[in-house]
Amino acid sequence: MTKWHVRKRAAELAEIRARLLALLEKTVGPDLDAAAAQSFLEQAKAWLPTNARVLDRYITEHPDALTAPSSFCPLSLPRLLRLLRDAGHGEAITLLGCARCGRTDLDLRRMAPDGRCCPWCVHRDELKECARCHQQGHIVTTRDEGPICRICYRVDPLTFKTCAQCGRHVAPNTRCDDGTVLCNACAPKPKRECAQCGAVAPIWANRDEGPICRSCYDTAARTCGACGEVRPVAVRGTGGRPSFCTHCYKAALSAECSSCARIRPGYKIEGKEFRCFPCAPRSTKACGSCGEQVIPQAIWPLGPVCHPCYSRRRRRPGTCADCGSTAVLVGRSEHGNDVCGPCAGADGFEYRCRRCDSTGEPYSGGLCIRCIVSDRVHDLLGDEDGVIPGPLKPLADALTSARRPYSVRGWIDRGPSAKLLAQLTRDHPELTHEHLDALPRGHATNHIREVLVTTGVLPRRQEAFAQLQLWVKENLDQLSPHHQRIIRPFAEWHVVRDARRRADRGRYTTGSATADRMDIRVTIEFMTWLDEQGLTLGSLTQDDLDRWVTAHPTRRRGLHAFIRWTSARRLTGKLDLARQPVALPSQFIPEDEHLDQLKRCLNDESIPLPARIAGALTRLYGLPTIRIVALTTDRFHREQDDAYLTIDRHPVLLPPKLARLIEQQINGPGSRSVFHKAADGTRFLLPGQPASKPQNPASIQRLMKKHGLPTISARNTAMIEMVMELPPIVVSDLIGMSPSTTHRWAQYAQNSWAEYLAACAEPEE
Repeated sequence: MTKWHVRKRAAELAEIRARLLALLEKTVGPDLDAAAAQSFLEQAKAWLPTNARVLDRYITEHPDALTAPSSFCPLSLPRLLRLLRDAGHGEAITLLGCARCGRTDLDLRRMAPDGRCCPWCVHRDELKECARCHQQGHIVTTRDEGPICRICYRVDPLTFKTCAQCGRHVAPNTRCDDGTVLCNACAPKPKRECAQCGAVAPIWANRDEGPICRSCYDTAARTCGACGEVRPVAVRGTGGRPSFCTHCYKAALSAECSSCARIRPGYKIEGKEFRCFPCAPRSTKACGSCGEQVIPQAIWPLGPVCHPCYSRRRRRPGTCADCGSTAVLVGRSEHGNDVCGPCAGADGFEYRCRRCDSTGEPYSGGLCIRCIVSDRVHDLLGDEDGVIPGPLKPLADALTSARRPYSVRGWIDRGPSAKLLAQLTRDHPELTHEHLDALPRGHATNHIREVLVTTGVLPRRQEAFAQLQLWVKENLDQLSPHHQRIIRPFAEWHVVRDARRRADRGRYTTGSATADRMDIRVTIEFMTWLDEQGLTLGSLTQDDLDRWVTAHPTRRRGLHAFIRWTSARRLTGKLDLARQPVALPSQFIPEDEHLDQLKRCLNDESIPLPARIAGALTRLYGLPTIRIVALTTDRFHREQDDAYLTIDRHPVLLPPKLARLIEQQINGPGSRSVFHKAADGTRFLLPGQPASKPQNPASIQRLMKKHGLPTISARNTAMIEMVMELPPIVVSDLIGMSPSTTHRWAQYAQNSWAEYLAACAEPEE
């Protein structure tokens, strides 16, 4: 790199840093000086050259990044926002929340398909085999024996802490402000309204009529072992010990515990030490399901069951080996097969929902998770009487029948978009795109729109073009009148008009909208610069234009359309703004390495299926990732023993192994979204969340890079091989690339298609 380039990059970096400092001082106000602003940028690692350039590009596209941050932002932005909040400038900025749970108090280092997420939301979708229970679960930690799932982690003695209130060494439930922890018994309980007395208090039990507080709860009457009266008992007799009524409980059993030093009911251990019931040792037994020596959670017909197996069997009912019904398998037959409770001779272990009679784990009040979700969906979308309006019924049906009801329950309870949807449905029973356009743009609004489009409540529209129109109207209204007279016709009659034409042809993408926004932003910057220099469009000379381009070299491409537009309408003289030359491809990989990566995509089962398909299509046909994710399942078809994929207009013959991978992706679960597919039947080959949109190209590229599959160098190598083996016009027709682009590739590969065109023009003999 020459000294001139070094000085140029240093000057650009100085301008970027100056813009970042100016933005901080403008957003926070006079309370923040330049030295403090630079200190915040340095602590957020946004002062480094690479990070500063990335943050500056993001802020250029999102001028309101400090007050309305997006989930797809660089890592230095949430760091900077937290530093400003900690310094007392929280009123001037808006913290970035997790794209899934909305929490702002956690580190957002990980990028998920739907934006930056906290570690909890990222890890909860990553299922691995636990080293203890050998089941697929959510891994929360790693021990010497390997990864540990969440269920086994809860009963791990290494996680036990000393409760600050009762002094017991148990699993923690709540952490106090002073750093101490409380156990499950000492932690404050959530309060609900009692179904009998109406008091808002901790719930003691759930009856058919609803939740019951402790005052209204009546225990079963038994014979007290102390007074001999038949009364409601406080402690049931077990292990040879008699039952005690409420009156005799404290008097007969209370003493000072030798473990926690509290006066509570208990008994003597081995005739010496007195222990209260919570501190009394519990014997371990072999789990009848996994065989581990643990404290049993329950005693089933098959024997003692540990907590992980207890929860897993209740959540995942199986098929009874005797009667063939789907039920919680709590027993074991003579042949060693798992059977249901009635077949094991225990009718009290059926675990059925009291409303729909489905088997499984009752979630709350004797109801299964789907009945609970159905009730909450009616509360969310229904009117005062709980009736869901007709236009919203497709959404209600999709939510209640979602394949991941626990995710739907969590979204309704904690999701910010669910709260926004509830407010919208109350104000507008018949939702339209215009109602959503009136809301502030953000992740919550975009998510609601995608959900409504997926479920068929709203029709699908060209969203990139619609968002461009909204952005143009919002930004042009803020301009001064003399700028609007010039910029509004250019934006509406040139940029938006051309975008509408491309959108009608189906060739308008998010990247196209970003480029159009950049043209308008650069035009606004250029007009502002003319005012600062005391110039007008009529007095603009070539020297003035060259001076602006020299000071803003990265804005040349965005200004080209505006200068051409003003020259055509004689608002300026004849000005020359040459386009920057298109750089030739420079990243390639050797042919043998390219072939080895292709073999890995087709044969290596350790690589995720989406990465294998995208990597193979990139290395075979040179397709960019943004076009791969846009492929739908209807573009794949078979004819006898051959499989074809229609990339543009003509079917392309696929290798058999790649065809099997695509069939496996189509027939598999595909997306992690709670919705199966879009209401209009559109199914993307690589679906995102929700299923009405494809997976984010950036996430696919990161996934391929993680497994050693680069994108740009592989695509360049594939394009060179294609234009050297096939005529460029054939390549253009097969993969849908423009003829001019294919011709440039052919020239670069020194294989022009002139001979092919000449051969086509010759008459046949």
